[in-house]
Amino acid sequence: MPSVAARTIQDELLAMYSSPSEDFKCLQLPWDPYEWQFGIRGARGTEFEGGIYHGRLMFPEEYPYQAPSFMFLTENGRFKTRTKIRSKWQSSWRVRDGLLALIGEMGTDPDDELGSIKCSKEERRDLAMKSREAAPKYGTSERQKLIDEIHQYLLGEETFPVPQLQQTRNTSLARRCQEEVVVDLVGSTQTESDRSVIAKEKCNLENSGEKRILEEYNEIESNPSYDFECRIFSWNSYEWQFAIRGPRGTEFEGGIYHGVIQFSEGYPSKPPSFMFLTENGCFKILTNISLRILSNWQSSSSVRNALLALIEEMPTYPDGELCSVKYSREERHYLAIKSREASPKYGTSERQKVIDDIHEDLLSKTPPVHVPVPQLSPVPSRASNGTGGGSVFGNIFYVINSSRVGVFDSMNEAPNPMTTKLPWGFWFLVYASSFVMFFVNIYCFVGNTKRDQLR
Repeated sequence: MPSVAARTIQDELLAMYSSPSEDFKCLQLPWDPYEWQFGIRGARGTEFEGGIYHGRLMFPEEYPYQAPSFMFLTENGRFKTRTKIRSKWQSSWRVRDGLLALIGEMGTDPDDELGSIKCSKEERRDLAMKSREAAPKYGTSERQKLIDEIHQYLLGEETFPVPQLQQTRNTSLARRCQEEVVVDLVGSTQTESDRSVIAKEKCNLENSGEKRILEEYNEIESNPSYDFECRIFSWNSYEWQFAIRGPRGTEFEGGIYHGVIQFSEGYPSKPPSFMFLTENGCFKILTNISLRILSNWQSSSSVRNALLALIEEMPTYPDGELCSVKYSREERHYLAIKSREASPKYGTSERQKVIDDIHEDLLSKTPPVHVPVPQLSPVPSRASNGTGGGSVFGNIFYVINSSRVGVFDSMNEAPNPMTTKLPWGFWFLVYASSFVMFFVNIYCFVGNTKRDQLR
């Protein structure tokens, strides 16, 4: 009889086959039910974009209570190859969540952690392009067939259905986690106390930091704000996707600015970090920003207050401050209008779905922003001699009922024949008249000569 771990692994594999992802693909080794071959795509909007990274996924016999191990086979510039890496893992996760977290973790700074390496962004981009050329060579010919199959899948241009994120709206995440645990892992013969213990273990509710994060998210969902919107990820409760509206009465008005909130394990004692994804003309993108409320963070502070402070500080944020950029008001207003056109491209397809959903939701609740276009209106202008007048549209002067060239009359100047440009029709009449007079004179001369001869 298969063990609990083997059944769980098989169920997750079947779930992936029924709902394939654009961001990764996994295949189980036929000779080892505790190991998968995987491939992931580099996150959009990062130096890994376009890359295809292969690796091994190895499950312990205590799975899902113990984390699986990841090992990269493709040079990537972030993690060592053929070395087990220490990736983020939570007891409530599934492999799908772990892979999405791994993709997101690639774009973070390594901080000398186990299995990580440091490379420049240019080197990582070069490795990303190189990774597309061919799948890595590793293991037996049977394993190589799986690696090549995954590579062709991820290299293909076809679009696969994106699975729906398992997230709640106006529902307690803790309650949802408890229900999922009861269905997935708890047998009908277990008592309510057992279910409560397993639910707490799965959702990690005993962790005061994560519990506080979930409480704040539920509070924001229960009392939504017009000024911002947040979504929590099912694969990582320590990271939120957010978007804010530009403050009214400023050059940011009408803008929709997306970003990421990341919580540390010491939250709420330690402040969260905020990073913009949308060009805004005030803060750098893809960089943790500095705010006064974050510098003076207290355990009683909240994400709601931090987001409101962020919106309020945008028009007053000093130029030259850490992580700020210097743009004119006109440029910032242009970026605000541009930010409405489309949401930024960043991360996995599942993250992108969340970003697009937030963008559409904020757009649907916001009246359209009209960009003022200057209108040309006629300005009456009278000639100085009183004989005529005209109208001005832009730089064109239209003369009405004037005996002379009104523009010169209105300027009290006489036209200079050496510099004044007359219409071509005028010169045509002059030359035509001269030509006719020439032949008339010849005709008269010949006629007079014949009359003299006849006499």
